[in-house]
Amino acid sequence: MYKSAFFLTTVSAAVVLSACSINPQPSGERAILVSIDALNERLLRDNLSAQQAPALYRVFDGGACTEYAQPMFPSVTAAGHASIWTGAYGDVHNIAANAVHVLPRDQNTAMATISGFDSANLSAEPIWISAGYAQRRVGGHHSTQAPGEAGFPARSGERSAQQQADFERVQAGYELSNVQVMNGYNQQVTGHAVIRAEDVSWTEVSEWRNLGQLGVTLEPKAFTFSNAAGTFHGLLFGSSRYDSMAISLTPDINQAVIAQSNPVETEGFADRELARHFSEPLKVETERGNTFLRIRLFEVSNNGEDFMLYHPSMHVMDTNHESVQAGYDEYVQGWFGNSASRMYTAGEFGPTRFQGGDGTAEARYLETAELFTRVFNKGSSWFWQEQQVDLLVDYFPLGDSIDHSLLTYMDPTWPGYDEAVGEAMTELRNKTWQLVDLRLEHLLQLAADADAATFVVGDHGMRSSWMEFKPNVLLQQAGLQVLDENGMVDLSRSKAVAPSGHWVTVNTTEWRGGIVEPDQKEAVIAEVVQALQGAADSEGGAVIERVYIASEHPELGIGGAAGGDVYWSEADNYRSSRSTRGDQYVAETGPLGWHSRASTDPYMQTVTCAYGGGFSSKRIPASKLIDVAPTVSDYLRMPAPRHAQGRSLLPDLR
Repeated sequence: MYKSAFFLTTVSAAVVLSACSINPQPSGERAILVSIDALNERLLRDNLSAQQAPALYRVFDGGACTEYAQPMFPSVTAAGHASIWTGAYGDVHNIAANAVHVLPRDQNTAMATISGFDSANLSAEPIWISAGYAQRRVGGHHSTQAPGEAGFPARSGERSAQQQADFERVQAGYELSNVQVMNGYNQQVTGHAVIRAEDVSWTEVSEWRNLGQLGVTLEPKAFTFSNAAGTFHGLLFGSSRYDSMAISLTPDINQAVIAQSNPVETEGFADRELARHFSEPLKVETERGNTFLRIRLFEVSNNGEDFMLYHPSMHVMDTNHESVQAGYDEYVQGWFGNSASRMYTAGEFGPTRFQGGDGTAEARYLETAELFTRVFNKGSSWFWQEQQVDLLVDYFPLGDSIDHSLLTYMDPTWPGYDEAVGEAMTELRNKTWQLVDLRLEHLLQLAADADAATFVVGDHGMRSSWMEFKPNVLLQQAGLQVLDENGMVDLSRSKAVAPSGHWVTVNTTEWRGGIVEPDQKEAVIAEVVQALQGAADSEGGAVIERVYIASEHPELGIGGAAGGDVYWSEADNYRSSRSTRGDQYVAETGPLGWHSRASTDPYMQTVTCAYGGGFSSKRIPASKLIDVAPTVSDYLRMPAPRHAQGRSLLPDLR
């Protein structure tokens, strides 16, 4: 199990023993809760037909859905999922964004941040812990803020008695045998890679053993390459031409996995195995745990002097029980964190359509997305079918990654829009979302086979952007922030900062090294608001649509110990950054699909639907992400997570 010395010294033995003594009881209800990252119904319907995305349309048209679900503010992944899991907003669970203030405040500066995907700031009980105490078998499949310590940090000083009790309850919950939570995102050993002939070290083929089994006529070519997972031995071979590659941890063909050079896929997804040209997985033992290598030989020259080899990122599964890690590894063998969208946009699969390419790079990218979908589906099957969990808490980020990459290329209002490129990007984007649909179809089928419900939710929407707003530079021009000689924020002279780019925090004396006295805070907030409201582009157009003072909007869940004092909603096509450099607070930047905007923005809206398990076609008014955990809990006839603020939608959805 994942443990730290801090856990072992703070969780009382009595609590742990009590937790471990719980025996799960069978329940008539089972449910899958899946979050599809960046799922916005309007955007989906505008781009894909029911024939292209039958599972998503089936849920929207045949399930019980709210008109839309209001996300977290700001609408980002880490914060949105913390709200889905806990039923609370960021002012309670302290995952206020993807990068959040480090707590306690008196021990950290106002510019210090920590990843919101980490559990250190989490200050609310997630649904898998609640389910465990309710004697349900529960699986968490790549759940954010898990399975490490839920920190429950104090705003200032030490934890209160209640915080300490909450901390111990959650940590003891991870000891329950009926709680199985894993997360591969916590430990990436090495990233996606494209390897060519110039990237390897050529070696003597005589080092390889058992080559006679290959039955080839051409002299094989041997090489090695290394990454953070270790050193790998490679062999190119073939008969009339070089068309195959073996990769092994030792130069022995009997220990190798083999991939053949096949043309990129041109067939649709429906009637074939996904990612069928990838090799079998090669198990690799590292100091951090087991990981797996799969390879795709996209091309090799006839003489073997050049090739393009791709392997996805390699991860170690982080789990709360060693048996979960071992079982998942054996069943899935090679889960990885996302498709290779960044490699694609960087041109590492060859020139993209927007770089003048012929479509080969797009086809190669899609194969990485296929494999990603395949291994994610296999992981879900392991939890649902092999472990027979009553509640599967699942996740899928493929749509988010492709929309970040391509959405702006599809927008005719972008100044750089090209119709031919836009059409090509729309085709690639929609094919990727068809894989999202196949992922959902797999989960719906798992649930249907068990007469269970599937709760389909999202964390935020997406929209195009090509303009950057730099709130820190604005604060500097307003005289509220000062940089030192090294270009860093000088907190001894700065009244306000935007550490994550999502809000402004007043640098009060509550923070370590803060300079604004408590009785001066409101005056500084007024200056910040004035500066934001006056922000304009070179033509006098407003950069900010609306300013929100956190203390005046408790309904939005903004602020809190790890959040800020002033938030905003940008004008169309803008995205905010944490950059502190530059002479202008507005700049044109590259095309990028973006979220993180105000939760009131229609493009940021996401979904909440229930399908199967007794639900039928129905539409009810809009909901909030904080309603998801109470609704699923109600369906499973168990208490909602302890810190949940949302309400159960079950009476209205049924």
